[in-house]
Amino acid sequence: MPLELTMICAPYDRARALIEGTVKPEGIDLRVHVDADDVNRHFDGHGGHYDVAEFFTGRYIVDLPFRTLGFTAIPIFVKRMFRHSYIYVNTGAGIDEPADLNGKRVGIQSWFTTTALWARGILEEEHGVDLRSIRWVAGRPPENPHEWTQPDWLRLEVADGYGKLREMLLAGALDAFITTATLAPEDRPRVDFLFPDYARRERDYYRRTGFFPIQHTLLIRTSILDRHPWVARSLFDAWQESKRRCYEWLEWQRVHQTGLWYRALWEEERAATGDDPYRWGFRETRAEVDKMLEYARRQGLTRERFAPEDMFHPTMLDT
Repeated sequence: MPLELTMICAPYDRARALIEGTVKPEGIDLRVHVDADDVNRHFDGHGGHYDVAEFFTGRYIVDLPFRTLGFTAIPIFVKRMFRHSYIYVNTGAGIDEPADLNGKRVGIQSWFTTTALWARGILEEEHGVDLRSIRWVAGRPPENPHEWTQPDWLRLEVADGYGKLREMLLAGALDAFITTATLAPEDRPRVDFLFPDYARRERDYYRRTGFFPIQHTLLIRTSILDRHPWVARSLFDAWQESKRRCYEWLEWQRVHQTGLWYRALWEEERAATGDDPYRWGFRETRAEVDKMLEYARRQGLTRERFAPEDMFHPTMLDT
């Protein structure tokens, strides 16, 4: 009898074959729940309502010293996104370049949000931003206050709800905002991109680093892996096959997409990345995971410096 498991994820094209059931993980009867809302999906996973869950990677990293989530990651990075285009500024705040953020008041969804982890790391490492000088305003409090200790240097306050941060940015109560929302060009002229040339910068960043920033990672209930360690490889292989079928569909879309310049973008991406732009597996992505863990230590998400091997189920280290 196959092992019955439940999984929650968003309706991504790379997950479509799993969602539709045309790809099935070996030995598993997988029932997939689809939720497009990142926050709802995250807290459903956090609450243990599913056996397998797409999860915020930053929040998972915060739990590495404590292991209280009851879940273990495999190197399926369900969602990746560049974040240069998700740093917004109030146009009256006098921010013309990244270093002008120093000493300013900057909104974030939460201190643990993976979007902010990457954006803060890039701003500090590549653009001379002093994270300690900034007054940070979060839309949500830390999710595990009894375990995580806020660094002494961190000036962090919590706003009255995440939805208020956009209003604060528009009103000038925030000078900048790092978020997953698309505020520009919609909120111009009061709000604009920190990097108006974000497309060029993201391409340059990828060319120099090879990083396509990891946002969400697939987690499996640890108690299941303790009893059935083969589940990790079965799900890994199934997600890889689902992604392969997605690539086939995208190649067909190369000339059939309802879009003006999709073919040119598809060919540009493949020229830059090769045949597998959405890389999964431990060995090929180790450097990228290591950079996230470096940022997490520098930003106080963890007190110790973890290694990429600490992130995943041991059966995944040869992938």
